[in-house]
Amino acid sequence: MHFTRAPSLSRLYARVLFARKPGLVPEGHAVPRLEATLDGVRLDGPRLVQYRALCGWRDASVPLTWPHVLASGLHLSMLSSPEFPVRLLGLVHLHNRIEQRAPLNPAMAGSLVATLEGHRETERGQEFELHTQLRVGDAVPWVEVSTFLARRARGGAKPKVVREPRPPATKTVEFEAPAGLGRRYGRLAGDLNPIHVSDLTAKLFGFPRAIAHGMWSLARCAAELDTARACTLEAQFKLPLFLPSRPVLEISGERFTLLDAQREKPHLTATLTPAESP
Repeated sequence: MHFTRAPSLSRLYARVLFARKPGLVPEGHAVPRLEATLDGVRLDGPRLVQYRALCGWRDASVPLTWPHVLASGLHLSMLSSPEFPVRLLGLVHLHNRIEQRAPLNPAMAGSLVATLEGHRETERGQEFELHTQLRVGDAVPWVEVSTFLARRARGGAKPKVVREPRPPATKTVEFEAPAGLGRRYGRLAGDLNPIHVSDLTAKLFGFPRAIAHGMWSLARCAAELDTARACTLEAQFKLPLFLPSRPVLEISGERFTLLDAQREKPHLTATLTPAESP
């Protein structure tokens, strides 16, 4: 798939809602190689200003999570395509790894290229890796790997959540995740999954209230860190962040954790590491 302008998200969501696909890749089948390219990508523009404000960025830099938003149409076009054999609704975003090889600046322009191929069988279900690159001329300043899970149905009790030990925090930040955040971020980022849009639509999928987007949570945390450099951001998404909420960010060196207001349950854990010197 090759695009010279961002795909129509409304058409893609119609395809998602009416798709008749199984929840898992059928036995004996494989996910073929899928590739999508969007040319003429510019990092600047009014949406960038809105994104910085919504995600808590207080300077004029380009957040290292911003290219993920620009690639949302590519991702949706691939995951909703007839060639991708699993229904999109129900996929869980497990991990995200962003390698920022050079600081991003608003003047950058180039292409976004996304690829996906195959899957992994795990105890919890099937995992898919979606790879994305920002290409500016011959350079590739930004690379991302997003891992999604298609859950396997399990009987009996839910597995017990094991609490991971946390190092003492050197910095703590509390911030607001207000009601309506899912709609605002969804319109901006092109992710209008019903679990984020409203309490009513979230309840249709078994959630008591609307849930914040994991990539908003990650971007909001990153806004409190030094990301204006070559670095790698790697996150594991844990428990849903229901809206409204007042989560707490604990930072300890290169590691950080986003917790609920009681500082007991993790919404995400992550590390931000500087690039190795050549």
